[in-house]
Amino acid sequence: MNYSVFGKITAPQFFVTYAQTQLLLAEAAFRGYIAGTASTYYNNGVKAAMDQFTSYDATAVISSDAQNAYLNNPAIAYSDANALKLINTQYWITSFGNGAETWANFRRSGYPALAPNTYPGRQIKGNFVRRYTYPQTEAAINADNYRAAVASMGADDLDTPVFWDK
Repeated sequence: MNYSVFGKITAPQFFVTYAQTQLLLAEAAFRGYIAGTASTYYNNGVKAAMDQFTSYDATAVISSDAQNAYLNNPAIAYSDANALKLINTQYWITSFGNGAETWANFRRSGYPALAPNTYPGRQIKGNFVRRYTYPQTEAAINADNYRAAVASMGADDLDTPVFWDK
């Protein structure tokens, strides 16, 4: 990563992009939720992510030839056999700079294959932090609602999944 391009003070922050949307549509098409071709959405999303780099700096251009070469790489080229892995790994890359989004999509999809993280002094089940805990003040200030929330979702710790984290 070129920090002088992507880490500069004027670097934009993206929350929902065309590239992300195309990759989500690729997953939806693959799962049969919508009409369309998953591979087309996938290729559009990857190319859009590469085109977005010029938003960081006008010199961060990736040519069409380089984009096509990347998409034709056997490890990257769309295939139904590896569709969810490919789509969600590219989504993770595309969401660069939006840590909350990459974390949420990783928990939702299980992709990309990441090295386990550790929490100092504690073994996390499954080796990944699944959620934030409530602040300590919540139990003191809002005790009844805090206890009700914990009773409905499970323990208030880092390895209790949120409801959509399967």
